[in-house]
Amino acid sequence: MISSLNPWDLAAICCGYWHLGQTPSNHFTRVEINTNQINANELFIAINGTNRDGHDFVKGLSAPAAAIVERPINVAQVPQLVVKSTKDALYRLATAFIEETNALKIAITGSVGKTGTKEMLATCLRQFGTTHANQGNYNNHLGVPLTILSMPPSISYLIAEIGMNHKGEIAPLSCLVKPNIAIITKISESHIGQLRSLKEVANEKATICAGISVNGCIILPRDDEQYSILEKAAIEAKINNIISFGRNSESTIQLISSHVKETRSSTTKRIISFKILDKIYEISIGMRAEHWATNALSVIAACYFMGLDINTACDSLKIQTALAGRGAETKLVTKDFTTVIIDDAYNASPSSVIAALEDFATRPEINKIVILTDMLELCEFSNEMHLSIVPYIVSAHPCSVILVGTEMSKIKKSLQPFTNVYTYSNVEEAKLAFIPNIIDADLILIKGSHGSGAHLLVEHLKSLHNEEMQNVV
Repeated sequence: MISSLNPWDLAAICCGYWHLGQTPSNHFTRVEINTNQINANELFIAINGTNRDGHDFVKGLSAPAAAIVERPINVAQVPQLVVKSTKDALYRLATAFIEETNALKIAITGSVGKTGTKEMLATCLRQFGTTHANQGNYNNHLGVPLTILSMPPSISYLIAEIGMNHKGEIAPLSCLVKPNIAIITKISESHIGQLRSLKEVANEKATICAGISVNGCIILPRDDEQYSILEKAAIEAKINNIISFGRNSESTIQLISSHVKETRSSTTKRIISFKILDKIYEISIGMRAEHWATNALSVIAACYFMGLDINTACDSLKIQTALAGRGAETKLVTKDFTTVIIDDAYNASPSSVIAALEDFATRPEINKIVILTDMLELCEFSNEMHLSIVPYIVSAHPCSVILVGTEMSKIKKSLQPFTNVYTYSNVEEAKLAFIPNIIDADLILIKGSHGSGAHLLVEHLKSLHNEEMQNVV
């Protein structure tokens, strides 16, 4: 859609002017905030961030690119649109795009499961029309408007994952997207360090109601302990359509059963049965862990509200597999050992760690190893929250446990009577020392927060392979 705007349109929308009257001779194909990713005919927005100021990189651009800046860089070789605030310009452009699109808009938030649900929903909606969704974790105050600006000219569905780091971030993004449908996946301890209680986490997630359009719909987790808070917020926002999903018999989309299919030759990992009104449906998905069943039902709930064919929606999810960093399995072959890695290293809260361990406990492999790194953003709740996962580690019956980081290492004493426990103060120390402890493993779960380096352990193990690795299906 950015390609439809000429230089004067851009200036008008952003409330700016072209420095020295130098206007681009071309239309642009994309908007970017990272000069490393800028190509020809693309528009760079110079954001003044916490660690870097985008203005420092404008001089490195070359035509036919151009830049939106707050202060002109005289040595720059590209046209510069000068505005009062580049962040404001980013939002003005995104707002203009939202007002022009005819796409049905779905926003997704929640403490856990946002990205997996987004990917499942995108997989499903592509069966019904052109679909555009966030790439990766583009779910914050910059990622959401950039997602909007990267929309193709004509699409049927826009999916916007909305995350947060601090209170007050979700409502403005919801008001930017103006979703026809919003999904809240689950309320858990993520960000409890900033918000102090699950009730406050629920209150913040519920602010996604702020932007829901007239006659829109909100989809809520009926089994969640904070459901009443979410429902009350939806009612107070005068949202006419409240749909719920879960095992609770009052759920609009009710989970009847969910079980693992232990067949290596099949892409199906879990079979889910659910009910809408009096009709029962079945989904087969390529994700094994139990929480994917409820995430899948939130996707079905969105399709149900949109009046899409439920059987087609169910069929589309057959091809959905676990995502890298969120449960994807990889067979690792080295000169010393062969094992399967469960890569659940994108992020971690107590709820998501427990979910991963509960699934790990059901795995039939004999020699199982758990590698855990610190959970972050828990503040004074950190000791309590890390200790809360101990019973689930024990129930998973690992032959060894590897704990990485200051906070995770504190639970070693609680685990010692039950299993072999190894602790490392940081990821670099672990990478140097833990290989002898995993050589006999049939299965390795790596779970932890991105900021504590769990993903670096996955990358380290994968770097050891001496045969072509294969995704396990």
